[in-house]
Amino acid sequence: MEGSVSRKLEINVSASETWKTYGSLQLATLAVNAFPETYTGYQVLQGNGHAGTLIEVYFAPGVPGPASYKQAYTVVDDVKRVKIAPTTEGGILDQGFKSYVTRLDVKEKKGKPNECTMIGTIEYVLEDESALLWFKAPLMASMIS
Repeated sequence: MEGSVSRKLEINVSASETWKTYGSLQLATLAVNAFPETYTGYQVLQGNGHAGTLIEVYFAPGVPGPASYKQAYTVVDDVKRVKIAPTTEGGILDQGFKSYVTRLDVKEKKGKPNECTMIGTIEYVLEDESALLWFKAPLMASMIS
């Protein structure tokens, strides 16, 4: 079984300013600080936040499932403001998923230079439909890394 889910957020900050966070490692730092009950930290294993970067994200004690997951930044396009980051090891892949890819798009709003739209999409492939039970709770939280 495969599918995708998206979430659209209207942000009262310009696309270029929003991308400075969403298109970089600052997003992982923001996630750890905003959700300390979910994440305890992350480590850059390779790269500097651009395409080719590999990070390991650590879950807080008490979060069900594996202690961490690894995510690769395969696309970080500063012109189109697109970031694509598949989970490569651990996390949800140990919970019945074959594939789990996060995509973030930051779009300018015509005529509104100080506003933008952020679209977060997760594309997934399940090994087993029972994985959906685990999937629903952390789904959108994982879109922020």
